[in-house]
Amino acid sequence: MTVLDDDRYEPVVRPRLDAMEARVAAAGVHMATGVMVAPSQGGQSWLGHGSVLSGLWLENQLRYDLLMASERGTLIDDFRAAGYSTVAIMPAITMAWPEGERLRYDRVYAHADIDYHGPPLNWVTMPDQFTWSFLQRAVLDAEAPPNGERGDGAGGIRAGGSPVFAEVGLISSHAPWTPILPVVEPWDSVGDGTIFERWADAGETPEELWRDSDRVRESYALAVGYAVDVLSSYVANFVDDDVLLIAMGDHQPAPLITGDDAPRSVPVHVFATDPDLLAPFLAWGFEAGAFPPDLDDPPRMDAFRGWFVDAFSTASSPGGP
Repeated sequence: MTVLDDDRYEPVVRPRLDAMEARVAAAGVHMATGVMVAPSQGGQSWLGHGSVLSGLWLENQLRYDLLMASERGTLIDDFRAAGYSTVAIMPAITMAWPEGERLRYDRVYAHADIDYHGPPLNWVTMPDQFTWSFLQRAVLDAEAPPNGERGDGAGGIRAGGSPVFAEVGLISSHAPWTPILPVVEPWDSVGDGTIFERWADAGETPEELWRDSDRVRESYALAVGYAVDVLSSYVANFVDDDVLLIAMGDHQPAPLITGDDAPRSVPVHVFATDPDLLAPFLAWGFEAGAFPPDLDDPPRMDAFRGWFVDAFSTASSPGGP
């Protein structure tokens, strides 16, 4: 994949991955990494999301539309059948999103539903760190619903509610890759996002940056580095015995970044404090640590749903993980 195979990006990204591997290990979290092939490049991230969720290869908009028009179940339905509340956190969704209703999440948090009071950072509506913080604060650590009732996915996960399957859209590594933020520590200081005001006008404007393709590529690597650093910090601070976290790239960037004829392979990182939860991934060809295996023919994203359900289903929960 480009961030590790291209000499323009590897010197920036590899040390971040090394640091992540060391940091999460020090926090008692095990990590494995694999590779999957996305159906798109440079955009149309929903094709990758849909392929993972449905188990269908959605390589164009028509196939995605056909899925949305059908009643085919998805990984979301699999988790619900196993007793999970299902949540989508989508900070990039700024308009109506009927697909969320079709996919039958119990709760969708689009941009307007997320209590971010910081500035937009060009196309990026909020930095990844706030999105992770919102997941933890508003979903995982929220108070339980009253009278022992099952929640709607909006809270009560850790405090006596049902377990949760959350799909979280992370967008700081999306173009235009300016400004590049640091990771805010401690996480309590993230608050309502107003802390990010200090970076509202940091760095070059997209119009300035995109006059120079070489500087665009430099900023791309730094944006990926930020996303890795935030993921590393979140895992080290918040992943505990109740969590299996899967961080999956949705597609490669455009040919401006990758060059022509680049493969569509993307990394998949998996984290858990229980090594037994990583065993199925290792058996599937993942490797321990932060770096992906070198595969001639990595699996496509549409293989994920069936494999995951088979690997994590039990006799007591035949409908899902």
